[in-house]
Amino acid sequence: MNESKPNTNQPLQPGSPNLVTRRHFLQSAAALSSLAGVTTSAVAADDAGKDKSRTPLNQSLGQDYVVVTQVPDKEHFIHDPALTILPNGCLIVAAPVWGRKKKTRAIYVSRSKDGGKTWTKVCEKPDWDDVALYVHDGRLYMFTTGKGLSVSASDDEGTSWTEPVEVIKADQEFKPNGIQTGMVVKDGWLYWPNSNAFQKMAVVACELKKGLLNPEAWIHSNLAEMPIPDALVSGSFTDGLGATIMRTLEGNLVDVYGRMLVIARACINLYGTQNMAAIYDLKNENGKLTLKFTQLYPVPGGQCMFYILWDEPSRLFWMASNYATNSQDLIHAAERLPDSKPSPWHSLREDRRILMLSYSLDALNWFQAGCIAKAEKMSKSFMYPSMVIDGDDIALLSRTGRDSGDYHDADLATFHRVRNFRSLAMDIRPKL
Repeated sequence: MNESKPNTNQPLQPGSPNLVTRRHFLQSAAALSSLAGVTTSAVAADDAGKDKSRTPLNQSLGQDYVVVTQVPDKEHFIHDPALTILPNGCLIVAAPVWGRKKKTRAIYVSRSKDGGKTWTKVCEKPDWDDVALYVHDGRLYMFTTGKGLSVSASDDEGTSWTEPVEVIKADQEFKPNGIQTGMVVKDGWLYWPNSNAFQKMAVVACELKKGLLNPEAWIHSNLAEMPIPDALVSGSFTDGLGATIMRTLEGNLVDVYGRMLVIARACINLYGTQNMAAIYDLKNENGKLTLKFTQLYPVPGGQCMFYILWDEPSRLFWMASNYATNSQDLIHAAERLPDSKPSPWHSLREDRRILMLSYSLDALNWFQAGCIAKAEKMSKSFMYPSMVIDGDDIALLSRTGRDSGDYHDADLATFHRVRNFRSLAMDIRPKL
């Protein structure tokens, strides 16, 4: 084994008391880690052969994937797909398929009974915008937004659905827009963040004992706006249309030691300012929801849709998000999207290639667990994740751009599995 020498002007000779070998370093680190409650493999991650459950940090955790849904032709793309798991272990995916030019829209529902190895399309629901899935008391529900908020239910693993019931009507003040993001059930209420025209954040909630298909069970909060301080806007990249069309959207709701927070995507400077999220406080006081903007907070990948999941065994939050490599076109500007011009929706500065997994105690401060999947070109993407816990694994769905030629207009919904995910975390809980 090669010897590692301290940084000194004088070379050390074999037998010197100051010479530290790699073996001695790992042995010392292992001893110290055992005292701190950290496994040896967490310290000596490069010694991967000793712990087959761990993956080196320079290798993707879930690069191998299974195609769940594929667009029928190049005139269509997949928008924001949703994943959930039934009590019997059956995995369900709902993928909106939109026409590029013709405004045709449908939701393709697929099912896997073998842990995601194979998928079967079981249903196609026409003419809907965005979708989320939810399981309550063993029953599968679908939430659809874009024309108000509607709910339908399935009792046969997604093959057939009840007629949608509009539980919240769109009006001039609030037009619900929500996708599969983190939800919370607390004190008999289900809470789910929705945005309003991509500008302001809101939360919808259902009193579960009254029934998810009952409009009288549903309420929504006030609309809360995220300010954008001038100091966060780069003088070199004024975003113009980006500031007025997209501001905050796609929020995750978390319950952190009794405090309910919405942690939402923050679009600032048309992606020139990345890794920032909008934080809101939510309160339910006698059936009245109050949402208040609290602060902007640095969250890795906060510029794009991210997904936060609570795991009870590890007592940690887990997040899948896109880490960016080039937010202000300082490198390889000409190679990003050749022959393509930016629009208010598509920025040449947006990077959705690398999907990362992180963990946290408070859903604000995050530690890297590793890379889930990585695409090589700027025109490709692994993005808009939704995930569930399946035993010792994280089962994850990605809106994936592989052959579409556009990082935004994905041609696939792909299924990934991160095995033994809890082994990827250090023990970061402070000791009393």
